[in-house]
Amino acid sequence: MSERHGLTALPISRDKFESIPIIMNLNERVKGQLLRIASDIQLLIQMQDTQVFYNSRRLLMHRLSDMGLVTPGARVRQRKLQEQFVTFYGRELLNMLECAPQQNDHSWLASATRSMRNVVHPLRLMLLLRYLYGSFSEFLKRSDQELALFGKGPWPCLNKAAGHYREDIIKECKVTRCSDTGQPVGTFHCACGFSYSRRGPDQSEDDRFRRGRIKSFGSLWEARLKGYLQAGLSYRSTAINLGVDTNTVIKYADGNTTRHTCCLKVTGKKNKVKKPSTLNGCKPVRVDWELRDLELSWQVEETCKELMNDQSRPVRVRVATIGKRIGKLSVLEKHKDRLPITMNILSNYLESVSQFQIRRVRWAAKQMNGKWPLKKWKLVKKAGLRPGYSPEVEDEISRCISYNTLISPLTSTEVTQWLH
Repeated sequence: MSERHGLTALPISRDKFESIPIIMNLNERVKGQLLRIASDIQLLIQMQDTQVFYNSRRLLMHRLSDMGLVTPGARVRQRKLQEQFVTFYGRELLNMLECAPQQNDHSWLASATRSMRNVVHPLRLMLLLRYLYGSFSEFLKRSDQELALFGKGPWPCLNKAAGHYREDIIKECKVTRCSDTGQPVGTFHCACGFSYSRRGPDQSEDDRFRRGRIKSFGSLWEARLKGYLQAGLSYRSTAINLGVDTNTVIKYADGNTTRHTCCLKVTGKKNKVKKPSTLNGCKPVRVDWELRDLELSWQVEETCKELMNDQSRPVRVRVATIGKRIGKLSVLEKHKDRLPITMNILSNYLESVSQFQIRRVRWAAKQMNGKWPLKKWKLVKKAGLRPGYSPEVEDEISRCISYNTLISPLTSTEVTQWLH
């Protein structure tokens, strides 16, 4: 029952159900299709876990791509899919089952191949699976193979400090979704305390031994680390033996060991090692920001003038453009308050969108000099303008066209014959 806040499920007594008899005078083709659909439904009812049935969009996209029904931009060719789907079953069967897709982009067939924002009737989804895979049982076989994103367990422990290194002893794999790419991420926890993850799905058998990110090392790994350092091994040798980076060894090294005499502070999201203020008696070099500001101001002004005077296609003067050209983008973005001279000069050259479009219009008019009469659409196309530009740009276009109209007839070299 639909209400203001969504749907409410209410129990219904059996006497409320009405049985509608199936049409008896059906041809053999439709009867055979109904029998096969009934077998698929029986198999679905007997299943213990039906999550694969409702979370099958990724499998559908793979199959649709194999059938040539997905564009390079990962969009489903809905019209072509609908035509082939109706041809496969026929209008008679689809109308009888009330499963004929509508002729628009909001049909149930389009919803079934998109993200699950809408509920699709199980019978309709069953028809789509039978069309794509031939039968529901074949779909289940494919799902068992393709849904094993990281292979079948158990999985190997990749703790190089453990005696069971690369042995298949991890029995559980927790699969989550990567927030950046949308790809599945598998996390593996071993009884030794070592935990790692990697982004999937696996493409080959060797991916089982691929370690993307280490979540935790565990007490066994840390004990082996202390043993190596106390034995006098260098950080680099210890890192090789433990299968990690040298900075990781420095981060987890005990501050009381004989080889690690100074305490290092780890900051930042990527666990970068920040060195102390004094190391080996050498004082850190302080930056002379006044001198750097003066030097950068000359580089910035020279680069801005080069961009403004360049006769080739214009490039917009922005902080990112200038910073990349002089190789100081990070300094210009992170230390603006320490570079007053540089930022003041740069502000005199920075262009807004309208200013940059006006400069492109002037450049395009100069490139089309000698072509008379100058058409507006040609000038707009040459300048690379999109609809919706400002009135200032429109005025500049009119000015360039008027100037070309006045100058071109006077400078023309053609001979005009007067008729008397």
